[in-house]
Amino acid sequence: MAFQGEILNRSNANRSETFVWPLAYSLAWLVCAYIALELTQGEDGIAAVWPSSGIFVASLLHLRGQGRVAVTIGVGIASLVANYITGVSLLACFSYTVANLAEGWLVFYLMGGESSRGKLLARPLNLLRFAASAIVVSILSAGVAGILSANFAFEFLVSWATTVGLGMLIVTPFILFLVQSDEGRKRLASVRTVWALMLVAVASLVAFGQSEVPLLFLPVLAISIATAALGLSGAALSLLVVAVIGSILTVYDLGPVSGYFELQSQKVLFLQVYFLGLLVSALPVALMLTQRQNDLVNLSRSNRFLTAAEKAAKVGHWRYAPTEGPVYLSPEARRMVGAGAQPHTVADIAELFQDSDRKRVSHILVQALSTGVPFAFEARIAGPYGEVFDTECRGEVEWSDNPEKISIFGTMMDITERANTMRALADARAHAERKAEEHQALAETDHLTGIANRRKILAVLEKTVLDARGTGDKVALAIVDVDHFKSVNDRFGHEAGDRTLQVIARILSERFDDVGIVGRLGGEEFLVVARGASAGELDQRCTALRDFLCAYAWPVKDLKDVTLSIGIAELADGSSETDILNAADKALYFAKRGGRNRSVVFEGNLVRV
Repeated sequence: MAFQGEILNRSNANRSETFVWPLAYSLAWLVCAYIALELTQGEDGIAAVWPSSGIFVASLLHLRGQGRVAVTIGVGIASLVANYITGVSLLACFSYTVANLAEGWLVFYLMGGESSRGKLLARPLNLLRFAASAIVVSILSAGVAGILSANFAFEFLVSWATTVGLGMLIVTPFILFLVQSDEGRKRLASVRTVWALMLVAVASLVAFGQSEVPLLFLPVLAISIATAALGLSGAALSLLVVAVIGSILTVYDLGPVSGYFELQSQKVLFLQVYFLGLLVSALPVALMLTQRQNDLVNLSRSNRFLTAAEKAAKVGHWRYAPTEGPVYLSPEARRMVGAGAQPHTVADIAELFQDSDRKRVSHILVQALSTGVPFAFEARIAGPYGEVFDTECRGEVEWSDNPEKISIFGTMMDITERANTMRALADARAHAERKAEEHQALAETDHLTGIANRRKILAVLEKTVLDARGTGDKVALAIVDVDHFKSVNDRFGHEAGDRTLQVIARILSERFDDVGIVGRLGGEEFLVVARGASAGELDQRCTALRDFLCAYAWPVKDLKDVTLSIGIAELADGSSETDILNAADKALYFAKRGGRNRSVVFEGNLVRV
């Protein structure tokens, strides 16, 4: 349904472009031409002001291709009819019609042809281009009319050029302002317009309706007031009203123009110069007012968009200028600092932040003012309702030759969500790392004794050997085996055996942690990896350990004489961790074979007890 409605609307628009608008323009051309020829005839039947030329040019600049063709045909017929019924010869009718059509199309092409459609005359450059085109074409049109009608009288050529030119300059802008500017139409459809036009009409009637007091300045004042009230469209409409009233009253020999001049050509020329003066004085002011209004509208729109964008992005801005009073805070900035905040200085700006950040922020802002270097920092702001905003602030100094006019501009972005997310991620990462460490510790720790398990202690041995190859440090290791541990389990139970292993692991850790790492290989076997110690030094420690255990009071009742068999080896040049481990294992074998409760050192292929 929506698609069908769009097609229907497009069809209606095309129909209006092709038939309705061309018909309206053609009828308007006919009516205005007939009235102008009847009421304000100049020398040789040429009107003082020819509004029809402006209507035709406006139609060409307004309509599309088919519409322009249709309006050209319609205006051609209207021109023939208007000239013929006012008594112009048939040949002259055709001549004037060709000139009327040619002048409109010439202006159209001078304005850019097809690209001219939609060009706003409210823009100064477009209006200047149109005015120049109208002046050039009106002169050319007078020449064409003179050639086609074989009338080369100077008065005829001047009258034609001026009437056609004024018609374009007065009527075309007004029509285009109406059809192109929604704002212009809205302004004209208001009570203000009625009062302004009444003022212009009364001023024109007073100025042109009597000749006792010269009051031709009144329309100028009225047009100025209408321009200020209604803008560019009001100025164009006011000019049209003055031209119509002034022309009609002058035709009936009323007003100062008829009193000053006797010849019709002189009256027409004076009116044309007068209207041209009104045009030149009113339109530039109207253009500036319109431009100012457009600038205000654009500025308001930009501010509205900026506020919306700041709200969406949670970015506020502020500006401090010592000579401009309090610091300006945008609505989004006030949302963060509170509506009641009214900072006046850089120190006051720093006071908006939390105590922990205040000194740092003040230093950054003061440094920026003194050096002119842009600044960027993150700080926290205490909100008006107890909340805390994490902000990212950036800004720069606006320099001036006058030190008193130096100002500073800054933005503050609410990054609370991002900061909370980053803190949550950091907490999650720390938690994950702790968990990973815990899991790694669990994976590398013997669950019974709490020391390194087999995988961990063998990995330590591998790394220790690898490092020693690079540094040349000594590496020694000892495999510790609890003698007759199975009998402990059989006599006292497995719980007592476990407690015994735990005690031995603790004692090993206490006595060897300063030279290496202790781990459980499995069952009742332990491994001591000592870096920086020789096999002899490790043997001395192991002997002291066995002596200590002989006198140790075991926590298991009736348990005594727990002894250890220890195999010791030292890393030789070119040996691997497997080699030294096998050597220590051989030494352990000889320790057990030799009667247990002893330390055996494997040196080369020799075993030293």
